[in-house]
Amino acid sequence: MMIALSAKNKLDFVKGRIAKPNDPLKAGIWQRCNDMITSWILNTLSKEIGDSVLYANTVADLWNELNDRFGQTNGARLYQLQKEICSINQGNSDIAGYYTRIKRAWDELAMVSRLPNCTCGAVQELLKYEQDQRLVQFLMRLNSDYNVTRGNILIMRPLPSIPEAYGILIHEERQRQIQSPTHISPEHTSLSVQTQASFKATHEDKKIPVCENCKKKGHRMSKCYRLIGFPKDFRFNKGKKIAANAYGGECSESTESRTESQISPELCSHS
Repeated sequence: MMIALSAKNKLDFVKGRIAKPNDPLKAGIWQRCNDMITSWILNTLSKEIGDSVLYANTVADLWNELNDRFGQTNGARLYQLQKEICSINQGNSDIAGYYTRIKRAWDELAMVSRLPNCTCGAVQELLKYEQDQRLVQFLMRLNSDYNVTRGNILIMRPLPSIPEAYGILIHEERQRQIQSPTHISPEHTSLSVQTQASFKATHEDKKIPVCENCKKKGHRMSKCYRLIGFPKDFRFNKGKKIAANAYGGECSESTESRTESQISPELCSHS
């Protein structure tokens, strides 16, 4: 609300610094401006609160009443903000996300507990002390993998401002993102290996011909010796694999071939 009124150059109205002029023409202009600001403020209030200040004489009276009722330092809110700041840590957030959360709490705390106006030089020392305290709060709740960077910041003399420390940490975070290799999960690696193995087995199976007659690999049905007959010089080597066709495939000794090789001379003489 204060930001909106300041942007429209109307803060002097709500603070009562612009009195109603005696000139009727100027008084009419002043009244329209007063009513306009009053409507702005009423539109931001809940219905219950708005009804309680609806008939304020001037916008300054309305503002003072609201300030008296709700503008005092709220001890419960002050306690809540301090507790929230103590509980904030980086966790799974990146540096920017962590800094945004803690700075929002700092800014709200500054609005709740404002420092009194001071024109002497001591106020600068007080502000520097407050900034150093916030810097320590910000650094101490970083994740442990920033220990080295945190130590380098803390040994700087004088201590840097919070924006400067934030810039150093952002630079470190980006360097890590550039240098770290792409992470591949074990599940993805296992799936890739299985896929490659399956493709290799399927690809190799497609290269090796399979006979539709004997169901053996290494030759086609048109070259199967069980259909076209075995060559005269073909030898059955028991327990060994032998060349069976023009494709260079291998054919193991079958039951029929073992039976043929075991025919006795006596049976041949009777044939």
